[in-house]
Amino acid sequence: MHRYAPSLVLVASLSLLVACNGETQAQDETASQNIPTVTTLAVEMTPGYTVNREFVGTVQAGQSANLGFELSGKVNALLVDVGDTVKTGDALISLDTLLLDTEAQQLSAQLEQLDAQLDLIKNNLQRQRQLKKKGFSADAEIDSLTSQRDALLANIRQLDASLASSALRKEKSTIYAPYSGKISHRFVSQGDVVGMGAPTVTLLANAQKEAHIGVPAKALADIGNMTNPTIRIGNAQYPAKLLNPGADIDMRSRTVTLRFLLPEETTALNGELAYLQYDYLSPDQGFWMPISGITDGLRGMWNVYAVVPNKNGGHEIARRSVQVLHADDKNAYVSGAVEDGEWVVVEGLQRVIAGQQVQMATE
Repeated sequence: MHRYAPSLVLVASLSLLVACNGETQAQDETASQNIPTVTTLAVEMTPGYTVNREFVGTVQAGQSANLGFELSGKVNALLVDVGDTVKTGDALISLDTLLLDTEAQQLSAQLEQLDAQLDLIKNNLQRQRQLKKKGFSADAEIDSLTSQRDALLANIRQLDASLASSALRKEKSTIYAPYSGKISHRFVSQGDVVGMGAPTVTLLANAQKEAHIGVPAKALADIGNMTNPTIRIGNAQYPAKLLNPGADIDMRSRTVTLRFLLPEETTALNGELAYLQYDYLSPDQGFWMPISGITDGLRGMWNVYAVVPNKNGGHEIARRSVQVLHADDKNAYVSGAVEDGEWVVVEGLQRVIAGQQVQMATE
C-alpha cells in the first residue's frame, strides 16, 4: 500500500498542473477576445490636394440691342412679338407714314411746278438768244432769264433733296433686324406714340453666345493658363474660349468678370446660369481619409485615433489633433500630428478611447 503512494502523488501533481495550464490558456483566450478590433488605414502623405471648383456666371448673347426709331411717330404695325425668331433684314415694327406720304405729294407737286417754270424760262432764253443774233434783244434780258433759270434749278435741287429726305424718313419708319436673333422684350403696343430713340424691342443675337463668369482675382493667372476651359450649363458641358483676361474688380461681388465664347451649337437661354469648371491645386501637405474617422476636438481642432505599438507587443489607441482642410460627403483632407505610414482608425470611433488596447483588422 505504501509502495504506490509516490505514484499517486505524481499523478495528482500532473493533474493539478494540467488544470492550471488550461485555466491560464482560457483566461488568455478570453482576454484576447475582449480586445476590440478596429478598421484602420495607412496614412499616405501628399504635398497638396486638387479640388474641383465652380465659378458661377450667366449666359449672355453676343449682341443685345434695344431697337428704337430715329424719329418719333405712332406705332402702326407690330410684325413680331416676344419669342419670335427673326433673320437679318426682317421688318419688326413700323410707324404710321400718312404725314410723310402727304409731305411727299406736296413736294412732288412743287417739283412739277418748278419743272414747268424751268421749261418756260429755257424757251424764253432760247428765243432771246436767237433775237440777239438778229440784233433785236438786249443783254440785260438774257441775263435776267439766265438768273431765273439758275434759281429754278437750285430750287429743284432743294426739292429733290427734300423728297429724298422724306423717302429716307419713310424707310426709317420701319425697324429692320440688324442681325439674326430672337425677340426677348417688347416695350410698345400698336397705337403708341414713341419718341426718337425710345426702345421698342430687345433683339438677342443667336450667334456667338458668351458666358460671363465672375472669378476671384487670385485665380486669374491659373484660369488664364487653362488650355481647355469647360463651362457647365445645366447638365451639359461645353468647351469654351476665353475672350478677355478681365479688366477690373466688381465692387459688389469683389470678382473679375471674364467672357468665354460658347460653341455655336449651344442651346442655352440668355440669362441662364453658367459654371466654370476649375481644378484648384492647394499646396498644403496632408492626407485623405474617410470622414467617419474624424471626431470633434478642442478649440476648433479635430481628432483622429492613431494605432501605435505598446510595451506589451500589442497596439493601443493614441489621440492626434488634426486640421480639416477640405471635405466632401465621404472623405476629408487633413493635416496635423500624424506621420506618413501611420495607421489611423476609420470606423467605430465610439467604441475606443485613448490608451485602449486594440487589434487591427488589417493584421
